[in-house]
Amino acid sequence: MRSFHWMLIGTVSSTVALGFSQPPGGSRPATRPGGAANSPTSQEAARLELRPGEFFFRVGGKQAFVLGKNPVGKNAEEFEPLFDWAVESGERLVRIHVTTGPRPAAAPGEVDEAWARRWDAVFDLAAEKGLAVLPVLAIWTDWNDGARGELWHYWDKNRFNAALGGPARAPADLLADTECRRLWLQWLEKMVRRWQDRDAILGWEVFSELNLITGASELAALEFTERAAAVIRAADSRPRPVTASLAGIAQWSRLFESRALDFIQIHPYALPSPFDGNLDRMILESVRARLRRYGKPVFIGESGLDARGSQRELVVAPRAEIGIRHAIWAAVVSGAMNGRMLWWEDGYDRFSGTDLRTRYKDASAAAARFVAGVDFAGFQPLEAQAPEDLFGGAIGNERAALGWFRDARCVPPDWPTRLMEGAWVDVSAPGDARQWEVEFWDTARGAALSKARIEREGPAVRVSLPPFEDSIAWKLTALSPAP
Repeated sequence: MRSFHWMLIGTVSSTVALGFSQPPGGSRPATRPGGAANSPTSQEAARLELRPGEFFFRVGGKQAFVLGKNPVGKNAEEFEPLFDWAVESGERLVRIHVTTGPRPAAAPGEVDEAWARRWDAVFDLAAEKGLAVLPVLAIWTDWNDGARGELWHYWDKNRFNAALGGPARAPADLLADTECRRLWLQWLEKMVRRWQDRDAILGWEVFSELNLITGASELAALEFTERAAAVIRAADSRPRPVTASLAGIAQWSRLFESRALDFIQIHPYALPSPFDGNLDRMILESVRARLRRYGKPVFIGESGLDARGSQRELVVAPRAEIGIRHAIWAAVVSGAMNGRMLWWEDGYDRFSGTDLRTRYKDASAAAARFVAGVDFAGFQPLEAQAPEDLFGGAIGNERAALGWFRDARCVPPDWPTRLMEGAWVDVSAPGDARQWEVEFWDTARGAALSKARIEREGPAVRVSLPPFEDSIAWKLTALSPAP
């Protein structure tokens, strides 16, 4: 576990916000069932690697902060424009629920070949585009019967359900030592063996939002996840990381501490929660709390302004883009491995008649340009102090640091902006460097604005900000150590 030192500008709070998922449908046969149809060049471009003890994926051998999305489609043709938008925006990964779409027709434990070929084609396409894939191998909606009033639940359509001839009398049978779990793990092993040779596969997500399985408990979910992780590691010829997720920012400490998980996830949704729609604050606080507590890499698996649907008032607010932009930049300086990963806004809006996908197709571009080429090795959250009218954070090491701050009054539902003048931030950068160079960035366009030299006079580097509206980012580079 590494040590962290930081100060957030704002009120610290925590909550459990539920994130909801909804499956779609479709198919396209692949020309190479079970194999990758990509050139070595495209496969290499799509490869992300997480090495033991590191907190960021490696891209081309260098630790990097990566951006990505949760796209959805019925077939590879429907995924293609979403993949193209990702590439054009500088994104590197896609998280895809393989249980989304037409349901497998095979018996429990067996592979539906037509269904599997559809996903072969989608993975082939992602690799061709240079995108890494995190397959999500199961989702809570298929294992929820709506007993607690959940809006989306499809247990009645799950082939493992005894009412449909399956082995399970209740969703929680998946988590227990049952025939249901044995057959599901049998299916899991077959799918991992099928896809293990694909360079674009960055890892495996056992299950999305375990705590929303009807009848789930932490201990049962822990045992299930550890058994599934063991199956994956035995079936996968490469040392890919394994993860699983809970809804919202819920925490099951024994699960997160388990060696079954190589990195932990959060699914921050600003509503419903005490964060009052401030997704950026939720991301900063929840990521850093988990880094402190668990000492593991933190992955943002899903996010958004409201977990309850893409037609909610805040999600479709006229200036909601500002809130989404704040959230993406907050992720950059939070200590998380990745950012963006919107849910409704990245594909699942199709189920409610909105077109948020087009609205946010290039939302990552500015942040992607900012982090391009930055080596995140050794980066950790830094202590940053600023006047009360600023909110944000900084991350870095003794050689370099990144910072992002916004007007503390630029909050939902209207995100009003004003000209900020005379603002400053004190960053407690480690190391002995006395001279630093700062480069300021426009957070809307992702463009450098100006540079300045800073002479460090105490334990902190004072960054005097130029006039700005909304928010501003900067890069600090150490020029010389202390004599």
